[in-house]
Amino acid sequence: MDLPATQYTPVTFTPEQVALRDHFRKYMMAELDPQTADFENGGNPYPFMKKMTADLGLAADADKLEQTGGVKSEGNGDRKNDPDAAALMRFARTQIQIEVARVNPGFGLSWGASIGLFGSNVRSKGTPDQVKKYVPDVLRGNKVGSWCLTEPGAGSDAFGSMKTTARRDGDDYILNGSKTFITNAPYADYFLVYARNQEDGLIQAFIVERDYKGVDTSKPFDKMGMKSSPTGMVYLDDVRVPAENLLGGGQKDRDHVRKSLASERIGIAVMSYAIAERCYDIAVDYAKTREQGGQPIGNYQLVQQRLARMYVDLSNSRRIVYSNEEMDILDACAGKLYVAEAGTRVAMEAIHILAGNGYMAEYVVERLARDAKLLELGGGTTEIQILTIGKAIMAAQ
Repeated sequence: MDLPATQYTPVTFTPEQVALRDHFRKYMMAELDPQTADFENGGNPYPFMKKMTADLGLAADADKLEQTGGVKSEGNGDRKNDPDAAALMRFARTQIQIEVARVNPGFGLSWGASIGLFGSNVRSKGTPDQVKKYVPDVLRGNKVGSWCLTEPGAGSDAFGSMKTTARRDGDDYILNGSKTFITNAPYADYFLVYARNQEDGLIQAFIVERDYKGVDTSKPFDKMGMKSSPTGMVYLDDVRVPAENLLGGGQKDRDHVRKSLASERIGIAVMSYAIAERCYDIAVDYAKTREQGGQPIGNYQLVQQRLARMYVDLSNSRRIVYSNEEMDILDACAGKLYVAEAGTRVAMEAIHILAGNGYMAEYVVERLARDAKLLELGGGTTEIQILTIGKAIMAAQ
């Protein structure tokens, strides 16, 4: 059973923004929500990813890249001289992520990993040939991408402990190693694999195709939450990768990975906010309609206290998620830390307000709470965010 989700509309939204939000929300409730039970039980989410892209007209960037031969255009055409149009476009990109994650955060995780962590990385850092070959199909949902950094023995210390290697052999590189906790791994067509170059010890990224000999993946992991997002391992056994698939011709520092991590952490904050907003909406509606002692439970002060704290978390998170400022890695860590924890808190409070019903799957908040917890762990645990922020503070001049 679903409940109306109209309790929270920030007062700062313009009429145009409200219209965009409502358009995306109507679509996700009508099209994605009915698919969720199937996805949560092992159904294939990728055909819907392609359908959603077509239905909502999200392939415009793919068309432009094909027209330019993979050359990345500067700015946004006419929008670069129209701040209002540019701001509305930024809002739309954020809002569609929110509306996807309000309904199904796991699906949103897979979609974001494919078009963001794979597609955007190749688009922004790849050569024109790489962009033309790999990005348009991923943006359209014709192909599925994945981002392969974490290893069984290299999670938080991905750089220092990385064991996956790349050895130059003529016009190719030979990759060996394994990656774990990789979103989309069981079904991905393309893998952006980070490996240690044996020549100089630097970490570099390689575009690896599934049909390359020596590439294998595990079955989807059985997880606590985010069950709509297939996660698994990637195995690389003497995989021969053309040198032309070295991302951008070869990155010689960690800056591009730091930017990718910042983008991932901002995306996690957006999903966490979406979970908090949906859980808050459900809890408020329930508090107004559920009666005990002859009156709605929302009339009781202890229930109001829980709702008030939920609203505080939601309000503070909104200011982070809808920020129009580009975030560096420090602010991305701070945002991810706060909003991910807030998302879990709000989801658990919603369960408490719904009491026994909150513990039942049909009331949605049970699933959202399980999904929320992953967002405190993925993209760097809470501890890693704190350490990164603390080191940056001490290093500041």
